[in-house]
Amino acid sequence: MKFTARARKNFAIVSLVLMLGLIGYVNYSLNQQALLETSSELEKYELTMMKESGELDNLLDEKAVFGEDGIEDVAEKDTVQDDSIQEAEGGIEVGEEDKSDDIVIVDSRGSSETTELAEASDAEIVETVTSKKLMKSSSYFIESKLERDKKRGEMVTSLNNIINDRNTNEEMRAEALNIKLNTITNTEKETFVENMIVAKGFDDAIVYLSDQSINIVVNSEKLTEKDVAQIVDIVKRETDIAMDDIIIMNRK
Repeated sequence: MKFTARARKNFAIVSLVLMLGLIGYVNYSLNQQALLETSSELEKYELTMMKESGELDNLLDEKAVFGEDGIEDVAEKDTVQDDSIQEAEGGIEVGEEDKSDDIVIVDSRGSSETTELAEASDAEIVETVTSKKLMKSSSYFIESKLERDKKRGEMVTSLNNIINDRNTNEEMRAEALNIKLNTITNTEKETFVENMIVAKGFDDAIVYLSDQSINIVVNSEKLTEKDVAQIVDIVKRETDIAMDDIIIMNRK
């Protein structure tokens, strides 16, 4: 196989380039190795000189001392922090004890408050039920029953506030609870009496019952002795109200 002069020339150039590249790579590797060996020998030489001069031992001693001091400082700081925390906790406990000793519960509720509350509510409801002006309304029975129940609800709410108030003494709390229970009982009796009156032939009726009296208004043009006797009989069977405290009215 024959090569032309141009081909032989190109082959020679490529071979020369490859040889130069290989020589450069080998030279670079040898230089790097020599540099590493020189650096290693230089470090060994410096360590040897420091050891012979005693500087290496002094440096190691200083590091050891610094490390021990650092540990001691941390331990001292931890101890101081623990002491501070204990003192702070102790201060909180003492403060709480002092505060608890200084707290004085004052009985701000008057002993007559529950009685006055019940009497005021009773007077307002009686005034509503027996109001001549309200009786002229065609919706008297509806309006008066709504107003009665509203006043009752407000009184029960006030009684609950007294019962749940920590400043209320036990005697007053018991009294408020007793009035509340009586109110609930009276409400049930009112509904029963009203239904019994209507069952006797009256169109409608409203009843307000308290511990002292009972007020009854019936929807009738007039009341006969028989009507009154029937109503009184119902009241006597369902309540302990005396005859003189039974008030019966008719709405004309």
